[in-house]
Amino acid sequence: MVKMMDKKRLDHIFEKLPDRIRIPLQRARSAFEDKVTEIVLRTNAPVCIYERKRMFFITDNGFLTDSAYTENLLTASSKEMEQIVLRLCDYSVYAFQNEINSGFITIDGGVRVGLCGKAVINKGEITNVRDISSLSFRVARDISGCATSLIQKLDPLGGVLICGVPGSGKTTLIRDAARQLSYRYRVSVLDERGELSAFHRGKSGFSLGLCDVYNGYPKGNAANCAIRSMAPEIIVCDEMGDQSDVDLLLYSMRCGVAFIATVHASSMQDLRRREITSKIINTGAFRYIVFLSSDGNVGKIDKIYEMCDAHD
Repeated sequence: MVKMMDKKRLDHIFEKLPDRIRIPLQRARSAFEDKVTEIVLRTNAPVCIYERKRMFFITDNGFLTDSAYTENLLTASSKEMEQIVLRLCDYSVYAFQNEINSGFITIDGGVRVGLCGKAVINKGEITNVRDISSLSFRVARDISGCATSLIQKLDPLGGVLICGVPGSGKTTLIRDAARQLSYRYRVSVLDERGELSAFHRGKSGFSLGLCDVYNGYPKGNAANCAIRSMAPEIIVCDEMGDQSDVDLLLYSMRCGVAFIATVHASSMQDLRRREITSKIINTGAFRYIVFLSSDGNVGKIDKIYEMCDAHD
């Protein structure tokens, strides 16, 4: 069963598309709306519809196919791509320049649209992205209650690191964990890339309960603000992966704040093999290391280590 909010997210996507692309997608909608994770448009290439383990194409008259060699596949022209970008920016590209330079735009319903194109570099910084060649509409799903079993199995004040491959549901899981825990603890969310809250025009695309949300801040700046002014017991953030995150964990530990965070890793061996992720777990900030399944079930827990037995 497709949730009403998921349907609205697809509506928000479709309203940004020209009729020649939107109408075939609308015709085929019932065949993919309950499982779609991304809709990707590429200049002069077939429109792709991604599920967790499968990819489909769509014909001009609205039929799905898994063959890239099917005749009359729906494609997007360079002019249509320009038109879509303008619609995404409400016809004011300048107002969205910072987001574009970061590689995404957030639209109504918390839908994030990834962009690929030609970067304009000035003094080592990306100042613009031109000639957009790919647009990836990510259909994020809010699964209320998916973190319940995890919260019941461990003490969140001990620190929890959620690990998994892309698409395993790390962000979905910690979003629900933050929401549930906010009714028991003071929780601050460091939403650097906007994926946890999906803020758009001052509104959150997802419910985060009573969390204090720092949207768009660099994680270090947000943590400093939170610890100084909001007295969090738990800080939640997504995708750790560089030395500044190691420093952030050490600082937060000195302040007595627990962390719930995610990293990309498929196993404990993978986690320890890479220098930064090895440093992250060696900070001692995480009592629990949780690995998610890669079988396509979002947020499904595969294994939980306590650091005392994480050498297994």
